[in-house]
Amino acid sequence: MGGNRALARRVFEYGVYLMVALVVIQVLLAGLGIFASATFFSWHANVNGAFVFLVPLLLILIGWYGGVPIRMRLLMLAIPGLVIVQSLLLIPYHANVQGPLRAIAGLHAANALFIFWVALQLVDRVKVPSRA
Repeated sequence: MGGNRALARRVFEYGVYLMVALVVIQVLLAGLGIFASATFFSWHANVNGAFVFLVPLLLILIGWYGGVPIRMRLLMLAIPGLVIVQSLLLIPYHANVQGPLRAIAGLHAANALFIFWVALQLVDRVKVPSRA
């Protein structure tokens, strides 16, 4: 059984790098949606957005089985939470709110940076595992 848990820990570690790649792809798709073709926004909003939300949830379960420290699993849980915030920040835009409240939608980009920072924090913790 210990071999399976070690494998689960290894899958979690590789999954952290996958998360960074998914976040970078998400930003790339947004940029392509702005500068190349609006069809990329469908991929940004629907396809890759779902992966950025669901993959961390799967990795949390794998990490739990593999004995990954709770702090790392909670940090991973921050990503789907921040993805929910991403959607909420766009409500003023989709509701066509005018005036200062519309600026709230601009925080969508700032929150994306925060998601990327969280993913990088996970990479940092995977590179130097805690002994606690």
